[in-house]
Amino acid sequence: MYLAKLLGSTTKINILSVLITNPGRSYFEKELAGESGCSLSEINRQIGDLVKSNLVRFQKMAKVKIYRINENHFLFKPLFGIFRDLNLIYEEIAGNLVKFSTKRFGIACVILIGSLSKKAVRSDIVEAPSDIDLIFVVKKDSDIKNFKEALIGHINSEIIETYGISIYPIVVSEDYYKKGLVNNSLIIEAQAKGKILCGSKPRRIG
Repeated sequence: MYLAKLLGSTTKINILSVLITNPGRSYFEKELAGESGCSLSEINRQIGDLVKSNLVRFQKMAKVKIYRINENHFLFKPLFGIFRDLNLIYEEIAGNLVKFSTKRFGIACVILIGSLSKKAVRSDIVEAPSDIDLIFVVKKDSDIKNFKEALIGHINSEIIETYGISIYPIVVSEDYYKKGLVNNSLIIEAQAKGKILCGSKPRRIG
């Protein structure tokens, strides 16, 4: 299959990942090697197939080789979807969960913690994928059980099926969160460094 010639090595995939996620930008050969994590010799040995297919455009100025992605190539759009930044995909999932939770339940806030809040999602989605760590602060204690059951059901039927990513939501009441600001290390950390996705962080009174 023709894709084997274009995607059949880690080097080619790394090259395309850099070029496709930065359309319109031209890279000197040395820059491309540095950002793709490949040696210059590997770039030279394997980029030829990408250039021959016209997926990657090549020009030479003096002795310097310059590469950029061809945005008009028929493979650009499908590959752009494949090579999307994982941080953006994880943010899309978090947004889905916020929309689901606020549509049906009284939510004081949703706080993102962990690697995604720092835009540091691991690139390995097979052996060591990052989790999505979310704290849902529910306004009423009486809503916690029903909300958690509905949320887990949504995660199992929609998120895991579509993305294959694990999510372990933390669901607490607004009152519990406020009390936790005194001596609960997780809540204190969320209050200090967590990213608000909706609502506002509860504050302890007194």
